[in-house]
Amino acid sequence: MRWTVVALIGTWLAYVVLLVLWGPGLVTLRDSVLYVAVSVLAAGLVIARVVLVTRERPAWTVLAVGLVLSLGAMAVYGLAVAPLDPEPFPSVADGLFLTVYLAWYGAVALLVRNRLRDVPRSVWLDGAVAVLAGGALLGAWFLAPIRSALTGSLLSVMVSTAYPVADVLLLLLAIFGLVVLGSRAPRTLWWFAAAMVTAGTADLAYWQSLSAGGPVRGTWFSALWPASRVMLAVAAWVPVPERARRRPAIAMLLVAPAVSLVVSVGVLVRASEHEVPVAAVAMAATALLGVLLRLAMTVAETGRMMDAHRIAATDELTDLPNRRGFGAGAARVIAASTPENPGALLMLDLDGFKEVNDSLGHHAGDRLLADLADRIRDTLRSPDDVLGRLGGDEFALMLPGVTPAEADQVALRLAAALRTRFIIDGVSVQSAASIGIALVPEHGSELSLLLRRADIAMYRAKVDHLGHTTYDAERDQVGEDRLHRVAEVRQAVEGGELVLHYQPKVALPEGTVVAVEALVRWDRPGHGLVFPDDFLPLVEDAGLMPALTAVVLEAAVTQAAAWRAEGIPLPVAVNLPSAAVVDEALPERVADLLARHSLPAALLQIEITEEALLRDRTRAQAVLARLRLMGIRISIDDYGSGYSSLAYLRELTVDEIKLDKSFVFPMADDARAASIVRSTIDLAHALGLGIVAEGVEHLVAAQELSSYGCDTAQGYFWTRPLPAHRLREWIDARSDQDHDLDRVDLLGGALDPSAARADP
Repeated sequence: MRWTVVALIGTWLAYVVLLVLWGPGLVTLRDSVLYVAVSVLAAGLVIARVVLVTRERPAWTVLAVGLVLSLGAMAVYGLAVAPLDPEPFPSVADGLFLTVYLAWYGAVALLVRNRLRDVPRSVWLDGAVAVLAGGALLGAWFLAPIRSALTGSLLSVMVSTAYPVADVLLLLLAIFGLVVLGSRAPRTLWWFAAAMVTAGTADLAYWQSLSAGGPVRGTWFSALWPASRVMLAVAAWVPVPERARRRPAIAMLLVAPAVSLVVSVGVLVRASEHEVPVAAVAMAATALLGVLLRLAMTVAETGRMMDAHRIAATDELTDLPNRRGFGAGAARVIAASTPENPGALLMLDLDGFKEVNDSLGHHAGDRLLADLADRIRDTLRSPDDVLGRLGGDEFALMLPGVTPAEADQVALRLAAALRTRFIIDGVSVQSAASIGIALVPEHGSELSLLLRRADIAMYRAKVDHLGHTTYDAERDQVGEDRLHRVAEVRQAVEGGELVLHYQPKVALPEGTVVAVEALVRWDRPGHGLVFPDDFLPLVEDAGLMPALTAVVLEAAVTQAAAWRAEGIPLPVAVNLPSAAVVDEALPERVADLLARHSLPAALLQIEITEEALLRDRTRAQAVLARLRLMGIRISIDDYGSGYSSLAYLRELTVDEIKLDKSFVFPMADDARAASIVRSTIDLAHALGLGIVAEGVEHLVAAQELSSYGCDTAQGYFWTRPLPAHRLREWIDARSDQDHDLDRVDLLGGALDPSAARADP
């Protein structure tokens, strides 16, 4: 195809050379042989495009039909019309030539229809204005002189008018496509538009010369018709990129209205001195109005962009700069700071803000943050101070041109202002803050580093109850380590490093495994397994508890579904943190999870602590009731270690309680502990609840629990928590043995209690 295109271009160049050498007039070799050869080669290339390439085949099929019609019209004209004397007008050839325009229009429509998605209204307006301005220009300079040549019968006038009008529409269509699509148009469309402009220009020049009595054969515009065919062939085979640019070119957005304005004014000026069609004047005037409307739209869009930029950099709650907005302002202060003109970054975090949210609700917490922002504003020294809310209850203040002593004074004023009580919904709220200070450029010249060091200093101020403190490299190494560990924990949660081990729940006295409890571990690279007590506080500090809960639930349900598929329908219990228990969206997420894994709800158990119930009993009760309605069993974990209120046992819809191991450990040697265990078992049964004993480490405890009527137990007496595959092996190994506590002295024995407590 490439060589065929080269041959086509060579043929056209030969035509142009002969055009220059031989000048005006009809020359058979030039105007018949070479002209027809160019047209035939171009049509052949477009037809080959239709046959060999499926991409946008309908558009190129329509164009190929048009080119074949054009060849037919040329043949009819050359063989049947031109030899006649006088030459009839209009003729059958004219009908074929005019039909070719329909193919052009149809091909363009098919090529651009899929590229006009997501075009802004302003760009559509640009295209319409450009079309009006172009129409006015063509009407004033090209169509006006042609009117005098329109003579003869009504049919002759209509056909003579149809040609220039069709050419004008062709040019306007090209202008519209180029303006609207701009740089988003692929090279195919640019070549196609160039072919349209070239052919339209040749036709208009032909009619201009005809109306003026000039030559119409062998002229400069005679080379434009075959040139348009060459461009179509190139358009058919030019490579198409995988993805065109989606945004219109900025230059086109600026140039199109400007050119439309100049053209429209030019047409109106010409109309004041020469006779110009009324339609051209009307189009020019309308284009001017369109340019003014475009200017108004541009002003409005600029305002919206400015608003969007402000909103993107502003915290909606406090109207302070958010992290992005603060970063921009702080960067300017950092760039201007020198050892002689230092600055300081203050990081502020509220103490006890979580309790305000939990006790008074998120609305009250938002009110507190808004009032807090107002108070901090009042402490600013000058308009150059940069204050922002980084997220949650964290605020940052960048102070330009301050010494370390002056930064301390600002921190003291902040702390004093925040100690004054806030009145939130009629409730007096006492607040305090921990403030960390990083000095610029002493502690860094990059905002990220300064924020990290100010955060480390703030953490030390909070832990040591200092109110505020300045970063110190030696003393704050612990803080650096903490941030590093928080980053590691984030990677653990988000990177799939968390694993589940499972501890069986054994029915008493039968000794059969009736369920398992899923316990999370961190498989820390290079360190082995890390137990929850060592990383859950970091997870909570980093705000990753919801993500961890989702990971654990997903893993537990996946494993339960896998066991069920293997013929072991083993219920899996999952511990939920207090924040999850009051999350009203939890039941929907759990339902989706169960449906995704086709797991019956009865094979998932939820364990919650008493702390979760105390956080928001009403919401917790509603969430648990919905979970239980789905068929999920609910257990209260670590019963006896907290308030152990009988009220919530009566109010909440739970299925069992798990007696804390602190009562089970000393049961054999402590009569009071044994009495508490026995009475708790009786209480649970009286309330219609099942009971599970945790921390069973030896046979005596298991037998005593069985004699007290305890339903289920778990502990190291049977096994440590095991990975899924090892638990399956353990269950299979027990399947042929009798484990009834009333008949068999179970093997395994007690483990060292201290070792047991080290494995939470």
